[in-house]
Amino acid sequence: MRKKIRILIFMLFPLTLIINYLASKFPSFIETYYTRKINKFTVQILSNISGLFTFSIYELIIYLLIVSIITFLVYCFVLFIRFRYKFFIFLKKSLLNILSFISISYFLFILLWGINYNKTPLKYVLLKEYNDFDNININYNVEDLKNLYNFLIIKTNESRCNVHEDINGIMKLNTNYVGVIERANIGFNKISHIIPNLDGNYSNVKYVLSSNLMCYTGITGIYFPFTGEANINISTLDMSIPSTTLHEMAHQRGYASEDEANFISYLACINHTDTDFIYSGYKLALTHTASTLKRVDYDSYFELTKQLSNDVINDINANNKFWEKYEGKINDISNKFNDSYLKSNGVTEGNKSYGKMVDLLLTYYKLNNTL
Repeated sequence: MRKKIRILIFMLFPLTLIINYLASKFPSFIETYYTRKINKFTVQILSNISGLFTFSIYELIIYLLIVSIITFLVYCFVLFIRFRYKFFIFLKKSLLNILSFISISYFLFILLWGINYNKTPLKYVLLKEYNDFDNININYNVEDLKNLYNFLIIKTNESRCNVHEDINGIMKLNTNYVGVIERANIGFNKISHIIPNLDGNYSNVKYVLSSNLMCYTGITGIYFPFTGEANINISTLDMSIPSTTLHEMAHQRGYASEDEANFISYLACINHTDTDFIYSGYKLALTHTASTLKRVDYDSYFELTKQLSNDVINDINANNKFWEKYEGKINDISNKFNDSYLKSNGVTEGNKSYGKMVDLLLTYYKLNNTL
């Protein structure tokens, strides 16, 4: 009986691969029936159950997983030293259990949220919103990118004048991070007529208690589909906390792709009523656009960047200095893991997909005749 159950569990893995493959062939169906209905319903249930707890269940699970791994390794070592003949029997059973755990976890991940990677790309949703299917193959050139960067420089400089500063002259939030979490949904309400599926009854974003340790991984936030929790790192500089909060909330609403979550975060931030959100959004878009322009036209990037205000430059330098403290092996491993995770879910660009936000920015502003 146990053997049959284990076989069924192992079969979940190839079954999940088939489900995910089939889902990739019907993006419109996934968008309409899975993302906007089935997943919206299940995530709200999970989110509200996990929301009964003030702490992050995701973080607790990570702690338990770390303790379990350490305990397992210690037990294996003791068993190998004292009872070597039992060690190999135990190792075989353990490997089977680990494979079973992976199979079940992958099945639940795809079923509970991962299928969202296969929904209709947001670019086409925007084109539909603006009834502009004639421009479905909008082409961008370097001039468009330069215009976008120049536009974002102006907006970033302007919005920086309206935020608070700490004693070092670095941007400071209007409230503490709890206030940011409580105010975040205002941004989504402002853009719900442009971006679908942002409404709903979800629990608030949760902050990670061990955020300082999280910095060593380079992670600023994470959505945990098994509990429906959006989690943020609160040890980062204030300038990124509002945009990170809305980024993880976008994941919670079914926008799995990093570029789409970034774009939604940007749009929600700049349409927010509060100055710290507005600046955080423009700063996010500025960073990604600068990185893209720097690769294709360094001279233009260099000249345009001179227009940044001293306050914005100070914020950028402070942010770079902050992350330099956490560079190392753990950060590298985390980046490689995240890159592999994204690619395994059909995001062929991996970590580079974060930069694809610029394509959505260009599409949006061209549709609005801004550039």
